[in-house]
Amino acid sequence: MPASAPLLRPFPLLLLWILLAACAPGAATTPAVVERPRTVEISVPAAAPAAAPADVVVAAEPEPEPGTAVPVTRADPWWGEPLAPVTVVVWGDFECPFTARHMATLEQLKQAYGPDRLRVVWKHFPLSFHKNARPAHLAAETVFRLGGAEAFWRFHQLAFANQRSLTPGSFEAWAAEAGVDREAFRAAFEQQQHAPKIDQDIEAGRAAQIRGTPASFINGVFISGAQPIDKVRTVLDEQLRAAEDLRRSGVPRERLYAVLSAQNKARAPTLPALEDTTVWKVPVDGSPTRGNPSAPVTLVMFVDLECRFCRRAAPVVDGLAKKYGEQLRVVFKHNPLAFHPRAEPAAELALEARAQKGDAAFWSAYELLRAGSLEDADLAAHAKALGLDVARAQKAIAARRHAARIERDQRLAEDIGASGTPHFFINGRRLVGDQPAEVFESLIDEQLARAAKLVAAGTPPAKVYDALQKDAKAAAPLERILAPAPTRDNPGKGAKAGAKVTIQMFADFQCPFCKRVQPTLDEIIAAYPGKVRVVFRHMPLPLHTLAPLAAEASVEAFRQKGDAGFWAMAQRLWEDQSEAGLSREALERHAAAIGLDVAKLVTALDARAHRAAVEADQKLAASLHIKGTPSFAINDYFVFGEQPAARFKRIVERALGPHEPPTMESLHGAQKPAAQPSAAQPPVMPGFLGAKHLLVMYAGSRRAPPHVTRTRDEARALAKQALREAQQGAKFEDLVARYSDEPGAGTRGGDLGKFPKGAMVPEFEQALEKVAVGALSGVVETPFGFHVILRTQ
Repeated sequence: MPASAPLLRPFPLLLLWILLAACAPGAATTPAVVERPRTVEISVPAAAPAAAPADVVVAAEPEPEPGTAVPVTRADPWWGEPLAPVTVVVWGDFECPFTARHMATLEQLKQAYGPDRLRVVWKHFPLSFHKNARPAHLAAETVFRLGGAEAFWRFHQLAFANQRSLTPGSFEAWAAEAGVDREAFRAAFEQQQHAPKIDQDIEAGRAAQIRGTPASFINGVFISGAQPIDKVRTVLDEQLRAAEDLRRSGVPRERLYAVLSAQNKARAPTLPALEDTTVWKVPVDGSPTRGNPSAPVTLVMFVDLECRFCRRAAPVVDGLAKKYGEQLRVVFKHNPLAFHPRAEPAAELALEARAQKGDAAFWSAYELLRAGSLEDADLAAHAKALGLDVARAQKAIAARRHAARIERDQRLAEDIGASGTPHFFINGRRLVGDQPAEVFESLIDEQLARAAKLVAAGTPPAKVYDALQKDAKAAAPLERILAPAPTRDNPGKGAKAGAKVTIQMFADFQCPFCKRVQPTLDEIIAAYPGKVRVVFRHMPLPLHTLAPLAAEASVEAFRQKGDAGFWAMAQRLWEDQSEAGLSREALERHAAAIGLDVAKLVTALDARAHRAAVEADQKLAASLHIKGTPSFAINDYFVFGEQPAARFKRIVERALGPHEPPTMESLHGAQKPAAQPSAAQPPVMPGFLGAKHLLVMYAGSRRAPPHVTRTRDEARALAKQALREAQQGAKFEDLVARYSDEPGAGTRGGDLGKFPKGAMVPEFEQALEKVAVGALSGVVETPFGFHVILRTQ
């Protein structure tokens, strides 16, 4: 997954794009509608009668051989003819914007080449730092197993078109839209029935030396990242010619892929192994521990007690504790996942065991809970077996007595990208999933050697973990947004205007996610009586053709009957989001049902009297870089999508606490200051520079993503080539799309907007100040790679 190059020193303007690289979906990255996959037709001799006798066997066309270099089987979702001469195998990540861009390119190529010449095969490769990726892949695989390739590609399209709405609710809705039975999907998804295929694809990707997404093999020819369409087309054409040559030499069609993929893979250079050496800040923070508290190695594990992969990993961790003894400390963090309903009650019991009888009882509870069923009767039996006060334990579970501890662990997991379970950190080094013991041992041995050096240099053994954590990477800051305060013209509910927390919701009455999040918002209002006000902002999306008029009807309801009238109308609009429910006739029926003056509503809708009010909110959303619904400004914290109540509560708690001024590093979409900042928001100082740039990275440059494997000299040569083209009159935005490795650069044309002097790294800023506005720099090297800069201010 490509990562952006941060240029700022104290407040990296681009760091948000680095850490949240999947936050900028747009039209350019949305795959087109997918054609129904074609199947192999049964070949019948021309002279055969229309109806063959029962004893005549009609032979199907032979199946292709999977090959061994980049294996493909019918267990993989595919598009196109199985015997097509060119096969593109894509390892992708549903939360990666570059995968989305690459899939959009492949859509164009599918239209150009057709299914007879091109086959596209999908492999799962969710990246560990994308918290929603693995659940999305599990949902996609579930859809494929239940509905086949056509349903998969429909789900695939919806997921990439809505990358910031990757939630269980969305998955279920998209599965139904793809033609899969909701109940069957929900059951298979919640039980993670098809998760092994994801792990198989990940292992296959690692064996193929894949380090990031997207990663593609075109008949075995490796393509890294989202490359320009011309580059991909060149490889496709070469492979079509190679396939024709093989056919002329007598190789049968079903052998083409196996032969070509083996030949091309054999010619490819072997890449050196690359691992993530980031040390993350993972505080022990009073969590249950076992082992020597002064151990040189600390293993922190995030666990869901209902997760079968966590259960499968548990004996491995037990074996590690036995093998390393006093050298290993194990720390337990809770991360019950939303689709495991019994995980949180089980976590409550384990923590209650600790509250009643200490850490030893917690670990005994963990051993019992990971072994079997977690229903209420089972939890009561476990409490009894542990010697707990059973009635007290049952009350603790029912009252969620230990919810604060669980939510604190979940908040940490969310902050450091420990999304799926099990998730491990060994002295801060990330290790994801149900891994073999040898993988753990390799990293533990490495950390033991590192700890020995620290101790030899004078660090007390009990302080080794603290020393390693001192300079560890902290969680990314919460995304912030400089939204202006609402006025009396904005409908709201909950606390009175001027409440401690205002949640401004940008929503669309035709958006199903806006509908589904309403009970969550009501729950938040109830949880914080008198402290939280929810304010509505109109944002009808272009794809929802009925939404604008529905929005205008809601404005009229507000004009006639205030907040109560607005929310009554909103409730009816969300109840039925079909064409019939949002038609002009329906709007008039809704008005009558809630007691509005229907004649006034008709006049207002005919005259489009409230269009300006709706468009004002839309313009505000655009100025704040808000591109989808529902989006929320919680004071100045930004949240996107249909999030669970726990997520909203965590943000509300932050908003209720001492105000933390937003930094440029944390601003949503590198947002420029809003025209009317609220009193709580600090002013932005004048004295800004402005620039567009393209950035060519190389292996080893700062923040270079794993897929960038070019050398420093190769990167410099590419940057020089881009500069020559710019000097010859090529459009700068086009060059950015072709050459830049910065996430989101193509959609912004490389525009960095305006930034204060002193904010950029010295090499960048010094080069920028040497050129006039409208002029180009030369090739500028910074720790992040090679830049070509166009000054705009």
